[in-house]
Amino acid sequence: MTTYNFDAATLGSIMSFYYMGYVVMQVPAGIILDRIGVRLPVVASILMCSLGVLLFAIASNSLILSIARLLMGVGSAFAFLSNVKVASLWFDPKKMPLFVGLTLAAGTLGAKVAGSPLVYLLDALGWQSALELLAVAGAALAVFSWLVVKDVRVSDLQEPKESFAEEFKHIVSSFAAILKEPLSWVIGLYGLSMYLPLSGFADLWGAAYIEDVYGVSRAVAADMSWLIYFGIGISAPLWSLVHAYFKSYRKSLALASFIAATTFASALYLPLPNLWVLGILLFICGLGLGGQFLAFSAVSELNCTSRTAMSSGIHNMMCMLSGVISQPLIGYFMDQGAHATMEEDVVYSPQSYTYGLSVVVIGLCIALIASYLMKPLEKKLKG
Repeated sequence: MTTYNFDAATLGSIMSFYYMGYVVMQVPAGIILDRIGVRLPVVASILMCSLGVLLFAIASNSLILSIARLLMGVGSAFAFLSNVKVASLWFDPKKMPLFVGLTLAAGTLGAKVAGSPLVYLLDALGWQSALELLAVAGAALAVFSWLVVKDVRVSDLQEPKESFAEEFKHIVSSFAAILKEPLSWVIGLYGLSMYLPLSGFADLWGAAYIEDVYGVSRAVAADMSWLIYFGIGISAPLWSLVHAYFKSYRKSLALASFIAATTFASALYLPLPNLWVLGILLFICGLGLGGQFLAFSAVSELNCTSRTAMSSGIHNMMCMLSGVISQPLIGYFMDQGAHATMEEDVVYSPQSYTYGLSVVVIGLCIALIASYLMKPLEKKLKG
């Protein structure tokens, strides 16, 4: 903002191009990974992210900055899906929940670890030089990935290549088959609902809620809201053990949504004695939310191996839509619950926050209901 003399609205518009690229590319990324393989798309996506970072560092206007953010989003769309695809190709399907959990644990913890070190780097080098260094690191990662990542086992036979028409027909039929499966929509509804505490609370309204209601600094409030992510990072791999114990996606997902719903509702509605209790409840809520990533394993097992990445992409896209729905909806209900006018220049009351964030509680209840609608899933997977 200082370098280019942007206001907050302009910067916000530029930064949003990342999410546009990410959401739009979910299904195409799944198709590419299913049809081309993992190695080339992974390397290309890393280079695309690196190019976006470098372009952002040397950009001279808002258009180039927006294009740079779009490139980052398109490249990032492959990150999680490529891990799911690799796990489905190289490991026992029963290990899928563990690998999905490990992937998400690395992602959520990485988001926190990248905070302080990046701030130090920005202070030491300046933001443009720091980003140029990150772009070089990305290029090195691309080379490393090219050397390490393999598409198939050596013993596997290559399938004969199809013509473009046959390829397109296969893609359309796979896409239609996934969407025609009612359980894909049920699992997608579960994922969307379980993402609401992240997109609606932790990523946007959480810090403001804690700051205004508990009277702490924004830095403390941000750290408190991050405890949800901390819980996810710890529990995501462990939910594979819960799944192994129950031998049921439905029971495991129901338990995850029950834990998340009860703890978040307690944090929102009960009079808490201090900030420590709030932090514990948010952390436990995160432990419950870690189980939502079993839904990726469920939707992968529901579809054949050739549709793994595409089905995961469709599911991930539905999850990311939670932010599009929840963030403005929570804000709308907060405005409805607020008694003060904008001219009075006061913060939102605890009641208005409670009114707005009830959207998250309702969503978690919907996730619990969706888990019980997955009863046919167990029979289908066993069959």
